[in-house]
Parts: sequence; structure tokens; C-alpha cells
Amino acid sequence: MAEGQINVLTAKTLMDELHVDESPEELLTIQSLINDASVIIRGSIRDDLSEEDVLKTAGDLFNRLISALATQMYYDRTLTTGYSAGVQIMLNQLRAKVLGGQDETI
Repeated sequence: MAEGQINVLTAKTLMDELHVDESPEELLTIQSLINDASVIIRGSIRDDLSEEDVLKTAGDLFNRLISALATQMYYDRTLTTGYSAGVQIMLNQLRAKVLGGQDETI
């Protein structure tokens, strides 16, 4: 890893943060939720946004948002109440950083 480079959140890191006991099944579940959260977040900003681009622009915020959304989906797989307020706030901040004031409808 290059100096200063941020990588996407790992399942192990999120499991440690949530104090979830590690098992092969839980690792797969958490990794799947991380992957899904990344796709949802990037698609909410721009259809062609790559993980690498958003990590370069705002990696810490992206990882925190992945963590928040994956956690929300861990406890409520169908997001019955939609995104939490915290997820919405972080998504708006990330969108602004990535788009840099561009109109995303263009």
C-alpha cells in the first residue's frame, strides 16, 4: 500500500468495531454487506463512480459511511425505515466532495 493510500473497509475491521464474534459465516455476511454498501453509496453519487476514485477523494468519509450503512443493513437487511439520519448526512457530504459542486443531473 502506498503511503497515504486508503483502502476500503475490511470485514474484520467492521466485525471488531461491532464486537461481532468472528466465524467464516459472519465474515462472509459482513463482507457482502460492505460490498453492497459500497455499490449503493457509489450509485447514489454517480453511476460510473469507482471505489478507487471515491477512496482518493474522501476515503475516510467513504469508509465511515460504508461502516454505518453496512451496520444498519446487518441489523435490518431490508432497511425497513430507510437510511438513518447519519447515513443521509454522510452521503450528502460525500456526494458534495466527490462531485465538487457539479450538478449530478448532467
